[in-house]
Amino acid sequence: MSLSFLHMLFIFITCSVFLASSNPITMNPDDHVVTLTSSGGEQFNVKLHVALQSDTIKQTIMDGGFNDENIVLSFPNITSEIMVKVLEYCNKHEYHTGPGNNITADDETKMFDAQFVNVHYETLFKLYLAANDLKIKSLSDLIVETIGNMMHGKTPNEIREMFNIKDSCVDHHEQEESDRENARALVNDT
Repeated sequence: MSLSFLHMLFIFITCSVFLASSNPITMNPDDHVVTLTSSGGEQFNVKLHVALQSDTIKQTIMDGGFNDENIVLSFPNITSEIMVKVLEYCNKHEYHTGPGNNITADDETKMFDAQFVNVHYETLFKLYLAANDLKIKSLSDLIVETIGNMMHGKTPNEIREMFNIKDSCVDHHEQEESDRENARALVNDT
């Protein structure tokens, strides 16, 4: 019985060593770099522990069978400009997010967040889409909260104007009026 126990222990240790050497997630993430490629083909080298804030990147690496030296991931829906902003956010928040991290954001990080989202709504929208694609919950939450604060206390017309949204009721009335005019023109032509 002790022989089979030793044999099983040997197999367990061998498998553990193999998994540790072939899976970058189990290795020290501070020592590894991930290359992210934007829609324009620009490449960004990012520390693995920073990139792992993205659940999309984390899952892709776990599923992908990458070797230790060459992790290159493409994000065709994220422009270089937006990728830079997302990475700026992730670098600032590298120790505030992730499972088991209960570190609260300090005043400096809160000021950074306030300045980070102080951009035009179109940029906020693109950042939200990128955060959604990358599954960076803390960034998505920050943007949703910011948009909510922007809309707070505004009338529907002010919100439509702020986000350049056409009023569907006006469009519907304009369409009805156009249809009536076209119908009159057809009746008059016959």
